[in-house]
Amino acid sequence: MIIVTGHVIARQDTEEAVERLAVEHVLCSRAEPGCISHEVSRDVQQPLRFVFVERWSDMAALQAHFRVEASRKFAQSMASLCHEPPQIDIYEAEMAGAR
Repeated sequence: MIIVTGHVIARQDTEEAVERLAVEHVLCSRAEPGCISHEVSRDVQQPLRFVFVERWSDMAALQAHFRVEASRKFAQSMASLCHEPPQIDIYEAEMAGAR
């Protein structure tokens, strides 16, 4: 399984646009093949910081996600609405123990 974590920090004047774009991206991503989960939340100590957590079945599914035109537009739009470019980390993981 591939786990992606990331965040963006909206400017005060773009907070609503960032939230709208983030939710739209999450909903679209959830429908993609190989997406196990895709979520966005806000940092309770820094409300302009939007945190993304994604789980993908494998690296091929994540790479396909990155090639989707909407994903590229999302990254470009977020970069224009935030203080700095989106931060992203990618991890390869396996489930530890039974649920």
